[in-house]
Amino acid sequence: MPIQSKSMVDHAVSYIEQMIVKGKFGPGQRIKEQEVSTRLGVSRPPVREAFKILEAEGLIRREPRRGVIVSEVTTNDIWEIYTLKIALYTLAVSLAIDRISDGDIGKLERIVVEMEELAYDEANPDIIKYEDLNNFFHETTAAIARHGRLSKIVQSLNNQIKRVSYRSLTKKGHLQRSCRYHRHSLEAIKARDKALAERLTKEHIEKGLVVQRQLDEEQGLEVDIQSK
Repeated sequence: MPIQSKSMVDHAVSYIEQMIVKGKFGPGQRIKEQEVSTRLGVSRPPVREAFKILEAEGLIRREPRRGVIVSEVTTNDIWEIYTLKIALYTLAVSLAIDRISDGDIGKLERIVVEMEELAYDEANPDIIKYEDLNNFFHETTAAIARHGRLSKIVQSLNNQIKRVSYRSLTKKGHLQRSCRYHRHSLEAIKARDKALAERLTKEHIEKGLVVQRQLDEEQGLEVDIQSK
C-alpha cells in the first residue's frame, strides 16, 4: 500500500476508533462509509480498509443488509477481558522483572511521568491519551519480558477494552487512582520486588472492574451473574 494511502487508512482508523471510544458512535449504531469519507475528506477505499482493521479488533462488525455496525460489549465481555488482564499483566510484570535493564526502567519512568502530567491536569485531562499510555505501560512490560505471544495477546485485549476503559476513567477519582497504581507498581519494579509488583498490578485491574460494575448499575444495566 502506498505511504499516502496507508496514512489515510490510519487517519480513518483513528477517527472511527475515537468516535467509538468516546461513545459518539454507540453500540449497535450503523457507521456509513460515505459519511466517514466525506467527514475526513478522503476517498472511500481507505475507509473500507479502516473498517477491516477495526473489525479485526472487534470494535465493529458487518451485518447483511445493514452494513457496518458498532459492536456491543456485554458485562460478561468486560468480566472476561478484565480477568484475563489480571492474569496476563501480572505474568508480564513478573517475567519483566527477571529481565529488566536500567534502560527499560527509564522507558517505564517516562511513560508514568507523562501519565501523571495528564492525570493531574484537572482542567482538561486527555483521557484517550492517558488510556493509550496506560496500555503502552503494560505492553512495554510484556515486551521487556520478551514473550512474543504474550505481547500480542495483551495488545489485542487492550484494543478490545479501550472504549470501556475510557468510560471508567471518566468516573471521578478513578483516573488519578489509576495513575497512583502505575507509580507504585513502577517503584516495585525498580526495587525488583516481584510479589509487590504482581499484587499492585492485580489490585489496579480489580479496581477498574469494580468501577465498571458501578457504572453498569448506575445505568440500570443487568450485571451477568458470572461477572459478580
